[in-house]
Amino acid sequence: MRRISGFSLLELMMTVAVLAILVALATPSFQQFTRNNRVTAVNNDLITALNMTRSEAARRSVPVTVCASVDGATCATAADWASGWIVFQNAGAAGVVAQQSDIVQKWGSAPGGMVRFATDSAYIQYQPTGTTDVAATIDVSYQGCQGMHMRHVQVSLVGMISTQLQQCP
Repeated sequence: MRRISGFSLLELMMTVAVLAILVALATPSFQQFTRNNRVTAVNNDLITALNMTRSEAARRSVPVTVCASVDGATCATAADWASGWIVFQNAGAAGVVAQQSDIVQKWGSAPGGMVRFATDSAYIQYQPTGTTDVAATIDVSYQGCQGMHMRHVQVSLVGMISTQLQQCP
């Protein structure tokens, strides 16, 4: 007679129990990791938009603006950065899209709707010299942010863009 080897029901249940405990411990860390990656991706998109705004202003020799935009066609209030933003040639009134052909690029809302923005600036306008009229700060974080996970973006009067990690509020 041959002896059949395999797992007993007890061994299988113990393995499943250990696996369930490991998954339960790893899930919160993975969620934190996912939130941090989303904030980093949105922060990188914002930096890209600011750099594009500055370079387009110098290339076109006219003011170019980046602003919060809900519909991708007009500027919104400072509180609406999470809905997306647009970069546009701004030869007219500051922060106002004169015609749709002036729009250089659009960014949509952040994925998952969990990214939060804190700023007083509805728009940032670069002059052809690469400078801005007003210094601006934008804080990018996620709902329930804890620890050093908030991205703080600063745009100086000379047009320099910097970003750093800061303590969540």
